[in-house]
Amino acid sequence: MSNLKEHFLAEVLQYIKSREAKKVVYKELSYHLKMSKLELVTRGYNENEAEEKAIKKMGSPKEIGTHFNKLYRPKFDWKLFGLFIIIILIGILPTLNVQDRYSENLFLKQMIYIAVGIIVAISVMLVDYRKMMRFGWFFLIAAISLLLVLNLFPNLVINGVSYIYVINGVPYIHIFGFTISGSSLLPLFLIFWAYYFSKVKPKLFVIIGVYLLTVLLFLGLPSFSVVFIYSILVLALFCCSSISKKVIYTTIGVYSGVVLTFFTIYWFTVESYLKIRLLAFFNPDDYPINEGFAYLVLKDLLSGGGWFGNQEPPKYIGIITPDMAFANITYFYGWILSGFLFAVLSLLLFRLIVVSTQIKDRFGKQLILGVCSLLSIQFVYNIGMVLGFLPILSMSLPFISYGLTPTVLNSLLIGIVLSVYRRKHLAIN
Repeated sequence: MSNLKEHFLAEVLQYIKSREAKKVVYKELSYHLKMSKLELVTRGYNENEAEEKAIKKMGSPKEIGTHFNKLYRPKFDWKLFGLFIIIILIGILPTLNVQDRYSENLFLKQMIYIAVGIIVAISVMLVDYRKMMRFGWFFLIAAISLLLVLNLFPNLVINGVSYIYVINGVPYIHIFGFTISGSSLLPLFLIFWAYYFSKVKPKLFVIIGVYLLTVLLFLGLPSFSVVFIYSILVLALFCCSSISKKVIYTTIGVYSGVVLTFFTIYWFTVESYLKIRLLAFFNPDDYPINEGFAYLVLKDLLSGGGWFGNQEPPKYIGIITPDMAFANITYFYGWILSGFLFAVLSLLLFRLIVVSTQIKDRFGKQLILGVCSLLSIQFVYNIGMVLGFLPILSMSLPFISYGLTPTVLNSLLIGIVLSVYRRKHLAIN
């Protein structure tokens, strides 16, 4: 008689288009049929009669299949995708006003990078994010292995081709036009931490051990800004995990004490020129020719743009680096456009928070919260840095900074969110 059940389920599934939805519906209906059959058996029906009656109670296969096809139809978040497209297109603007400093066509290259980024986002969306859970530890091993390579093999040359080189003391892996640095590995760590924190009972000693190991490897590059972003990522997912609030608050308290102690010792032992960097942030006028110079130039750029922008080349155009893209836009296009960019980025982050509240799957929710934390800390810090509220660090503005690697990585993050949203109704309790 089980053939009768399989025949019924096959009829239902032929009205469902999504392959992923078919698997969910099959499991769901099989469970309901099993429960209904057990109930009928306890009421005195034999196995065959109970199964046949349970199937009849389910109703028309066509109606059921049509209902589930509509319910589990893949979703597309047009709001998030639209915001993503607007922001990534605004990222073209900073290249237009520094083009004369370069022999290559920055505008054309950035357009190509944007096209690649959009393709990456859509491609990742089509992949079922739940499959990544099976490879959670693999993502961690891959990320740690690349960190070890960056730490142990700087300036690696194979057959005359340089694959690892050092810029400003930071190593990068360069392969197939893609540059891998410490920040490039954050998506790998995101997937691992989302996987581990989605467990019912994640172990605190594993969390502390993995975190300390990876932080030490990041510091070995060195990459303080990446350590900062990475720590915010882990902290955000840690606070949203199933770990008890008492353990979370205690751990954060102890961690804060350790960090405060470390920076206190660091301040009294660090070389004087590093102290000047921080002092210049508070009083840039006292250090106008060295560490305070960048702060003073940023202030002039922001005040020189006005509401509608300034087409006159700034006196110190060399300060307009990729990390200063927001200052570039404010100076050349004015506060109205930079305010619009700020609003759109804020809406994108708000949309991520809204989407996270709609996700039932624990792993999917952790992924979205992780993406939100990665993008928001860069957004807040970069804007605060350009406006003079925070010290200058190597912290780019998401989707706006020039280059293939940042464009692809940020698009990858959006693709992960779109993948989760696409399957938000497919979670099985």
